[in-house]
Amino acid sequence: MSNRVFLPLFFLVASVAFPQAAAIDGQIEGIVRDPAGAAVTNADVKAHNLRTGLEREVKTNGDGYFRFSVLPRGEYEVIASSSGFNTVKQTGIILNAGTTATINIDLGLASAATEIVVSSSGPVTEPGRTDIGSTLSNLQVQNLPLVSRNPYNFIFYQPNVTGRPNTEFGVPRKINANGFTGRINYQLDGANNVQSDRAGIRLIPISNTFVEEVQSVSNAFAPEFGNTVGTVFNTITRSGTNDFHGEGAYIFRRTDFNATPALQREGTPKPLINVDSFYGNGGGRIIKDKLFFYGAYEKVKRDLPSVVTVSPTILAQVGLPASFADPIPFKQNVQFFMAKVDYQINDSNRLVVRFNGHRNTSPYNSGGGITVVSRTYNFVDRSNVGYVQLISTLSPNIVNEARFQTPWRSQQQQAFEATGTGPSINITGLVQFGRSEGTGFDYTEMTPEYNDNLSINSGKHSYKFGFSGRHIRDQQVQATFARYTFANIQSYLDTKNGITPTGYQNFQQTIGEPSIKYNSFFYGFYAQDSYKPRPNITLTYGLRYDTYSIPSANGQSPFAPSQKFRIDRNNFAPRVGLAWALGKDQKTVFRASAGIFFDPPQTDVYRRALLNNGSPIFFNVTSPAVTPSFPSILTSIPTGFNLPIQSIDTISPDFASLYSSNFNLSLTRQITAKTAITATYLFTRGNRLPIYRNINLLPSGNTLADGRPIWISTAGVRIDPRFNNIMSVESVGQSTYSGGTLTLNRRFGAGFEAFASYTWSHAIDDAPEQNNIDSGAFLLSDLSNRRRDKGNSLTDRRHSLQASGVYQPVFDTDSKFLQYLLKNNRLGYTITAISGDIFNIGSNLILNNDQSTGGAFQRPLFIGRNTYRGPATYQLDIRYSRIFPIKERYKAEFFAESTNLFNHTNVTGVNTTATVNVAGVITAPPTYAWTSAIDQRLIQLGFKFNF
Repeated sequence: MSNRVFLPLFFLVASVAFPQAAAIDGQIEGIVRDPAGAAVTNADVKAHNLRTGLEREVKTNGDGYFRFSVLPRGEYEVIASSSGFNTVKQTGIILNAGTTATINIDLGLASAATEIVVSSSGPVTEPGRTDIGSTLSNLQVQNLPLVSRNPYNFIFYQPNVTGRPNTEFGVPRKINANGFTGRINYQLDGANNVQSDRAGIRLIPISNTFVEEVQSVSNAFAPEFGNTVGTVFNTITRSGTNDFHGEGAYIFRRTDFNATPALQREGTPKPLINVDSFYGNGGGRIIKDKLFFYGAYEKVKRDLPSVVTVSPTILAQVGLPASFADPIPFKQNVQFFMAKVDYQINDSNRLVVRFNGHRNTSPYNSGGGITVVSRTYNFVDRSNVGYVQLISTLSPNIVNEARFQTPWRSQQQQAFEATGTGPSINITGLVQFGRSEGTGFDYTEMTPEYNDNLSINSGKHSYKFGFSGRHIRDQQVQATFARYTFANIQSYLDTKNGITPTGYQNFQQTIGEPSIKYNSFFYGFYAQDSYKPRPNITLTYGLRYDTYSIPSANGQSPFAPSQKFRIDRNNFAPRVGLAWALGKDQKTVFRASAGIFFDPPQTDVYRRALLNNGSPIFFNVTSPAVTPSFPSILTSIPTGFNLPIQSIDTISPDFASLYSSNFNLSLTRQITAKTAITATYLFTRGNRLPIYRNINLLPSGNTLADGRPIWISTAGVRIDPRFNNIMSVESVGQSTYSGGTLTLNRRFGAGFEAFASYTWSHAIDDAPEQNNIDSGAFLLSDLSNRRRDKGNSLTDRRHSLQASGVYQPVFDTDSKFLQYLLKNNRLGYTITAISGDIFNIGSNLILNNDQSTGGAFQRPLFIGRNTYRGPATYQLDIRYSRIFPIKERYKAEFFAESTNLFNHTNVTGVNTTATVNVAGVITAPPTYAWTSAIDQRLIQLGFKFNF
């Protein structure tokens, strides 16, 4: 069928439909059998939510099969009955987001006992599930150590994902998901929570007090999930139930509780590391079984000092105060709030309305390492989001879900009392001081989004059809700065003292109107079928289609490729997944899947092309076009001065969406009633990764000894002499990821719940990316041969062990005192052991004359990309709770939690700049000195009252 015929038909089907039912809710399925094991046809099956009273009823088909789709999370009982048989009630079914509980019910012949009660939550192997991932239960969410109070750090407790936690409320860093850097589809209650401009950033910060559970899908997700080649991370918010529940807590940390930062110099005072956090939440019924409420609030004041690694000797040499060597007192002042209502309008319609947001003010931002306090700014962050979900049961086998949300986010970087004046000053590899280069930045994004989803059960098939649309409205004001760069301290001193007024290595300044507005529209459709040809086989297959309508180009741009931006409309993503449960007991499950997955473009690509299009209203002025006497700052282009030849950003005319081809095999085996182990092999190939390349340079005819061409650096000698550098974004990069994972999953039982995974993997690519939170200015080392940059990916980590668990001892004793003493203890832990970060070895000189590519990517001769691996990360975090029952409904709790209990230095930054001669030969190797590390041991205490 041609695309012209297929697309209208697909749109027609999707117009009565929607996406991602499994993103928020779960389903229960199974078979009803008689004593001989034969299917019971037309049996009555009811699912009853014990927390909200919700009930759904279906009848079994000709194979005895039943399925409840789009069920709200909670604790369920399933009741099956048929004429001539006993009624069987199966209890203890806990349904999480995205999970499929398989409940097979065996009916006995009618007897005196009219109802038989069985307690079971279904096989731990989840035989009806074809994807790879995990769900972090509410028990773990509430009891795992989380000193940061940042639930996004939970992303690491799933297979095939590594990275660094974030002490703040931002996203974790250097996340490797299936071999891609930061390609995460963050969601909040199944709705988009991804900032559009750069890869790897969540849109709305949230507090852990909001969170009920966390659903992660790391690979093999069905067509209903899209917009990522990496992983889906879905945070599910709490809801009210028939019972009134709530909690109030105070958490505090004091400097004396904690270890000294790992890289702090001896003899300097320990920085303030204080925390005060207050939170409260509560929910319950307004009308029993019908109308429920939930609300939450948290306020956090937290010190997050940044260690400065510049020595006092260097500070003294450049004339900076000795206090600039002290840790930078970065702080957070954050408030979170949420209100939510669940309304069972009638037997067929359920409505959810939620409003949440946050406020944050963080002075002393963006310092540390060789960046001193004068280069910091005040970060002001605000967000709000309104959300509506309507689930309509159109018939026992047809359920529709509609969602709408309007997120709004504003971020500003403001100068404050600690921010320096004058220009910013860089002395390469030694110190960065002067005024912050981040001030003036102002970013606002509003992204109205709507989804509609339809689920149809028909015999052995469960069909889903979906549509989603996201209108992205962006406004950004670029930060403005003037920067002088010096090769060494002596050249700085000579320039400062007037001996050589223009003795700097480079000067750069931004001038003009830095504000721009740009809109995009992302929409997608899917159709899929979950087919059970046999009771023990689930086959999920379907097709997803996405289109990313990007901002309109400026048709008057002087450079032709910037006059029109191509929209890639060929984003068809077929997928297939298989789950095969072996044996009647379904203790062994084989899974396999393959598919195509697309990633949305980063909208900042288009902002840069619009802003720097050759007819600039905002532009960079650089030396040698301008050579002011240090420390002058240009207030405008001087009268009579011709605008220097500009460098521009553009987009390749054939630029297309990044996509991946995935394949995996896994085998799950139940080893106890509540424990299963899984072995998985996963392969991912990334295609069309975006890279920036300078396409305006002419070769000089000379090369470095390793074959890298040396370009002509003379101003005006260019392929297109109207411009200096033309940085073109091209979708040409490729990557591969191969990984083997062993996973252990234990459901809660006998007071213990645990999840652990070990992964060996290797990630390779030839695409140093930009517009990514962890690779903001990465460039090719050889513009003529991308293969020279093929090497370990930025986030390649060969070995990764992640484990988490909650233990609540259970003891049987006749002594009430001992029972009281031993029973009410709870221990949560997380263990991390992963290979160290990868670093690129760079040079102190521009070896190939491409001034647009900094020294970090001008590698010395015969050194490959990303070849230095830093020290491994080892960390144990724990949380101990002591519970004091007051009455049946009231409990007090004391808890203590620690990150990095053994205070291991976990390095995140290394000095890998080599000193070279003009030929690229190393004359002094990098020092490999550690420049940054994640948190030292931090301990905080808390008190909580539960009701």
